[in-house]
Amino acid sequence: MKTLNKITIVVLLTLFSSLSAFAQNKQADMLSEKRSNPFEKKLRWGISGNQYWGNIKGQSLPETYFAKPCIGYNLRTEYYPVPFIGLSVGAGFQQRGAGIINPDKSGGSFTHPWENLPFDPDSTYRERLRFFTMEVPVSLIIRSPKDLIRGVRPSASAGLNFITVKQVRDVFLSVEDGFHSDLPVTTDYFNRDLGYQFSFGADIDAGGSGLFQVHLVYTKGTKNIYNSGQGNGTLVTYGFRVSWLY
Repeated sequence: MKTLNKITIVVLLTLFSSLSAFAQNKQADMLSEKRSNPFEKKLRWGISGNQYWGNIKGQSLPETYFAKPCIGYNLRTEYYPVPFIGLSVGAGFQQRGAGIINPDKSGGSFTHPWENLPFDPDSTYRERLRFFTMEVPVSLIIRSPKDLIRGVRPSASAGLNFITVKQVRDVFLSVEDGFHSDLPVTTDYFNRDLGYQFSFGADIDAGGSGLFQVHLVYTKGTKNIYNSGQGNGTLVTYGFRVSWLY
């Protein structure tokens, strides 16, 4: 009788261990399957950081402009009714504008050594026209239905960007003493713009918890920015956007 009881206990322990191992393996398989399909989630939201370069383009411009760095960020939502077509809506802050190339009036210390200046007071590339804008980009997204490599899918978007100019400032950088000239010039420019926006890049599986997205982005305004008859120009930005989407 004791031998039978021992055999029963051993059988029960073996059966329990087998069932426990099966349950753990099944759970691991389910988790692995879930992690291997992060792109099936239809709704995602998150935040993006934007590092663009801004410029002003046109046929009749009051100044000679050059591209300057423009930072910004967006809160973004993406919805995919099917795995390869989605809609993106965002809202956030973005700096725009351009640098202004000024003529070298004095020729600098190289051509006028008697001035005894270690710098050129008319040095170009010092003046900045900074547009502080709020933007609402709305885009159609196309994403590869299959991985290019494991966990990485190419994606691209095209859409409209609704832009509100909150403030414009003309800044002249005085690197010698740090006292920069900073003038408000908001009234010289229109406060509304509508841009078209294109982007392409990749969506990367971030371990099943979300998507890491890297895109090159190009935005161009469709309206003349000048309010005071200075000329005819549009805002242009281009650069890259890095997003984390849950």
